[in-house]
Amino acid sequence: MRKLAFAAGALLALAAPAAAQTFDATLKPVRDAAGEVAAIEVRSTLTDMPADAGPFSLAAPVVYAALRGVADRVTNLQVRDSQGLVPLTAKDDPPAPGGFPYFRHWKADRPVSYPVTVTYASQVQPAGSPGGPPFGIRPAGGGVSGAGSGFLVIPEHVKGGTSTVRWDLSGFAAGAAGITSFGEGQFTVQGPPSRLMQGWYMAGPLNRYPTAGDADGYSGAWLGKAPFDVEREMAWAAEVYAHLDRSFGYLPSPRYRVFMRFLDTPPFGGATALTQSFMLSRSSGPLDPKAEGPRRTLVHEMTHQWTGGIEAPQGVSSWFSEGLTTFYTALLPMRGGFTSIEAYGEEINEMAAGYWGSPARDWSADRIAHAGFGDESIRHVPYNRSSLYFASLDARIRAKSGGKRKLDDMLKPMFVSRQQGVRFDHAVWKVMLARELGPKAVTEWESVILGGEMFIPESNAFGPCFRRTPKTYTVADKPVEGYAWVRVPSVPDATCRTW
Repeated sequence: MRKLAFAAGALLALAAPAAAQTFDATLKPVRDAAGEVAAIEVRSTLTDMPADAGPFSLAAPVVYAALRGVADRVTNLQVRDSQGLVPLTAKDDPPAPGGFPYFRHWKADRPVSYPVTVTYASQVQPAGSPGGPPFGIRPAGGGVSGAGSGFLVIPEHVKGGTSTVRWDLSGFAAGAAGITSFGEGQFTVQGPPSRLMQGWYMAGPLNRYPTAGDADGYSGAWLGKAPFDVEREMAWAAEVYAHLDRSFGYLPSPRYRVFMRFLDTPPFGGATALTQSFMLSRSSGPLDPKAEGPRRTLVHEMTHQWTGGIEAPQGVSSWFSEGLTTFYTALLPMRGGFTSIEAYGEEINEMAAGYWGSPARDWSADRIAHAGFGDESIRHVPYNRSSLYFASLDARIRAKSGGKRKLDDMLKPMFVSRQQGVRFDHAVWKVMLARELGPKAVTEWESVILGGEMFIPESNAFGPCFRRTPKTYTVADKPVEGYAWVRVPSVPDATCRTW
């Protein structure tokens, strides 16, 4: 799942630094009598605000990407300034459909004088809560982890400055550490406090890969009992990360951190990318030395670092961010020899099954976006439909150019310009399509990807090693005619890897 950055009015507006204010926060995990982390206590100070910022107010999610009750788990919230305790009035946004974010706002009942100090405790997400992405803070392995959006209460209307975060690890035994997507131990980020919501946080008796530092910018940390050899899987993922860097090649290899937590109780959470990092959250279990880790998930989340996103309505944009990532998650490890040709074929047919085998196969992008997080077979249609579409696009570009160009060549100039700050939206995409394949390609994209019209990729959409064949899927006990791809046995593996 791609990096999420949901807007909530001015709360998450990431404007350029405009004022000298600073935001400082100290995070203190607190353990219960059984030794499990029960909450994170937070003490923060905001030094100033622009004169036109309006009344002082704070915000935290009521719901955030299907994570429920973040604001409800905030206890003992107090705001103080030089005059003493600041009374607050709380008000919730109207609920958003489909599990999408909406917020609680605490507004000061009187003018405040700066600096302002905010203290509170955020309780961990309780076991047995509804599932969804792993944003909630959960205990595991004697520590705690989650996203900033899962526990932070953030000042609103802050448009710049710097934010510094420190850890108070006095509740742990010696050797404990606190790390985040933004850095290890104490760190400072430029911009408003809302940026802190878009990172992962982990503290406690961490396991590390490598044991110190990083491997060419790549590192990992985890809590809990893993059912596979995490160090071995981290070493494999580090090699794949280097291969992805070489394959895309349009930006300097960024530092990247993998967080993993192995939980004893549900919800387990899956995997989600945030700032130069991602979290894998799953159930704990006894070690099986022969078991593979979730390698495809690792590759998918790492690939987001390069595929990025497109400016489009919330939810609709996943046709690009998730579809292109799913396409390259299958293709690039196969090209690099990290996965077998047979495994590549399995991934192709999972895409096909996720398209023709879904009740939402002919839904529009907007309808799917409004369905939210409740049904994975619906939510993942943009992943699968668009990955098939990108494969089809790739085959047509190769055919039109006589093999001189492919999808990689079409995308790279956009990747470079987007990295330089140039806006990439649907209007730009349509210009790219028309330039590459003509106006009919634009009409097709609008009909298929946005409108939900069914389409059939070329037989050679996945290269010379696979051909399309009819297949009947069953959806709601009814047959649906679709397709799968089968291996062409006469084509050697080495040829497949050159696609």
